[in-house]
Amino acid sequence: MKRGIPMTGRELIIYILQNNLEDEPVFNDGKLLGFVTAGEVAKEMDVGVATVYVWIHQRRLDGIFIGGKIYIPANYELKPEY
Repeated sequence: MKRGIPMTGRELIIYILQNNLEDEPVFNDGKLLGFVTAGEVAKEMDVGVATVYVWIHQRRLDGIFIGGKIYIPANYELKPEY
């Protein structure tokens, strides 16, 4: 998965197949399952949303763009600075 770069439809299909998600629900009550928003990460880490965007841009945090929004895997891990 590309970090902080818009995911193509092909890449999304590959991600689904590689993670055996073919028969899994994707959304529940309008929320993308298995992912959190930048706002949720910011709140949990006690930082601003802009900081989360910077971490994604720096590739310290995995994030994908879907429909103009950034989603971060729910099991995210902040990588150390280089």
